[in-house]
Amino acid sequence: MTQAPLEGVRVLEVTTGQAGRTTGMLLADLGADVVRVVPPGWAPAPPESPAGPEDLCWDRGKRFVTAGAGVVADLAGRADLLVDDSVPGAPGTADPGAAHPGLVHLAMPPHGSAGRWRDLPADPLLTGALGGFAVFHPSTDPGTPIASVVPLVAAVHGALGAVTATAGVLAARTTGHGRALEVTGLHASAACLAVMAVDGLDVDRIVSTGGRLNAGASFRVYRCGDGRSLHLSALTVDFFLPALTVLDRLDVMVLPGVDGEFTNLHLPEIGAMVGVELERTFATRPRQEWLDLLAGAGVPAAPVSDRAEWLGGEVLASAAPPVALRHPVAGSVVQPGVPVTFDGAPGVRRLPGPDALVAPADVWPGSPARPEPSGPRPDAPLAGLRVVDLSTFVAGPFASTLLADLGASVVKVEPTRGDPYRVFSAPYAAVNHRKLVAEVDLRRADARAELLELLAEADVLVDNLRPAKARALGLDDGLLAATAPALVRCSVSAFGRSGPFADLPGFDPVMQSRSGLAVAQGGDDEPVVITAPTIDIGTSCLAALGVLAGLVERTRTGAGAAASVSLAATASFLQAAELTTYAGRPEPPTGGRDFRGPSPFRRHHRAADGWLTIAARTPGEEEAAAALVGGTERLAETLAAEPVEHWLRELGCLGVPACPVTPHAGFLTQPLLVENDMTHVVRDPRFGRFRLVRGYSGPVVALPHDAVAAHWPTARERLAAVGTLAERWSRVPDPASG
Repeated sequence: MTQAPLEGVRVLEVTTGQAGRTTGMLLADLGADVVRVVPPGWAPAPPESPAGPEDLCWDRGKRFVTAGAGVVADLAGRADLLVDDSVPGAPGTADPGAAHPGLVHLAMPPHGSAGRWRDLPADPLLTGALGGFAVFHPSTDPGTPIASVVPLVAAVHGALGAVTATAGVLAARTTGHGRALEVTGLHASAACLAVMAVDGLDVDRIVSTGGRLNAGASFRVYRCGDGRSLHLSALTVDFFLPALTVLDRLDVMVLPGVDGEFTNLHLPEIGAMVGVELERTFATRPRQEWLDLLAGAGVPAAPVSDRAEWLGGEVLASAAPPVALRHPVAGSVVQPGVPVTFDGAPGVRRLPGPDALVAPADVWPGSPARPEPSGPRPDAPLAGLRVVDLSTFVAGPFASTLLADLGASVVKVEPTRGDPYRVFSAPYAAVNHRKLVAEVDLRRADARAELLELLAEADVLVDNLRPAKARALGLDDGLLAATAPALVRCSVSAFGRSGPFADLPGFDPVMQSRSGLAVAQGGDDEPVVITAPTIDIGTSCLAALGVLAGLVERTRTGAGAAASVSLAATASFLQAAELTTYAGRPEPPTGGRDFRGPSPFRRHHRAADGWLTIAARTPGEEEAAAALVGGTERLAETLAAEPVEHWLRELGCLGVPACPVTPHAGFLTQPLLVENDMTHVVRDPRFGRFRLVRGYSGPVVALPHDAVAAHWPTARERLAAVGTLAERWSRVPDPASG
């Protein structure tokens, strides 16, 4: 590939928040011509201001045009895609599709498109409270809200927006039909919590990856004998038993309550007990000694490092090296590079400067070239797309789930023992419930031959095969390219597909620990590893984006493409603004244990009957809130004396943004999620019914649950000939709907 895959795609960006601007950044990174509409008198924030790193990062690669009468309407007629992050019903947000039927219009409201809170401004505190991320965050008081010091959900919202937008562009390029699409902050929260927010309706106990701060034993931070910390990331029994061998602590498996069963460690009281035992063991040796021993046994583990160590370390240099660019004001700027890579494609093109402001007449000449619509518009943008998924655990499989959510037919090929992630029954269902699953022994020549025939029929391959494993199975890049030259492939890895770390395993907390995210969240207290797998989910979004960008490129060239994403690159992407460095850069904020927010009036607070979130954004709003409660001296006692609704009413009268914190208990049936049609119920053949998230974009389309049967019937025949079709999930009526 000699050019970026989205070269020639015209994007009009009408945004103010992080999520929408991040969508534009990712599209520009992949070659799209992104023009952001800005108010009169606009200029990038000074580099020394708190917004300076954000402007240098989120607006890279873009041009800018000043808003004026008719500017958006005129440019929308010359664009392929309009990205708009306004709240629903705001002036000027009507769908322009009627006037421009070939246009893809992506709406990105911050808090959902329905319900009482849809008009609140974009703010990570509000999104965390309403979308549930705050109460699923690890805490010493489980179920109480925690503020993320890095706005992770907004970054995922931006990545999901880029995925959905590119799916719309692909559909327009192949069918001639534009469409209106939507990705809300609730969708982003739901994606981040997909493997945690699952309710079992027919069983009392389901195996889940959720938990409180350092509650488990196999998947948590430990302090070593030299006072330095590591994260033991032994997610499954195949990793945990070798870890216990290294620690000379196999005896913990026969402790009362464990009783030789690994899944018992996920019971809070049992996991905490074993964790205390292992704390004593880790405290007997220095960190590096433990890391060397665990690495020798093939057990994922990572040092807990700060951001400076991450930026200057050999892991990032190998997996996703930062880029250094010149800026006319800030000078030399170092920031994360493009998180989705294609061989030969250019990287970050430019940082935003004063010369990027252009006149509307100079933006695009004429209307974009679009095919004439052929037949009726498909219900979903990816209807008919055929995807093979060879990945396991979360990051790879969730990428194909996002494609399935947009209409693709997905076949997941697992080893004969199944995906190791199946031990977590409910999260596994949440990640894979839209797919046909087959168990196939790819060590057999006939099975590999059948897989290659299947790939020759497919459009997309998603895998997380490490290079050594791919070679051992005879599925190297050269063979795949020869067998299926039009195939678009995305490889998902922990540390990149080349270099000294390429064959090492890695999980989400490994990158949280290495990249400085855990240190930033913990602040001056102990490091805090976030329970929700945001690096996994962010990687899934970037993988799906890579697939779709490659498919857009294929509409031009007819040839396949190969994209790569990694957990390491995503760890930097999620902290893109925080990792943007230059002389005079303001220090990014840090958190602390049980971090509720950065200031008294930007914080989660306990009221008489629950929790509320106050998100004052200006000095005037802070002053109004302070006057209401009589200052900060007795703030906690004052707020705790009245119910949540009282304070929401009073703050609303003053124009201070505030909302309730969605509780952990009964999360999936809370009114806001019901009003936004966010969940459905599926039946698992072993565990019965699960309530889980139904999708990650809108409007909701009633897709066939088994799209494979509708669009790819030969897939069943091929896989049944060499393997076993696993029992799968079926959608069933939701008892809550009556």
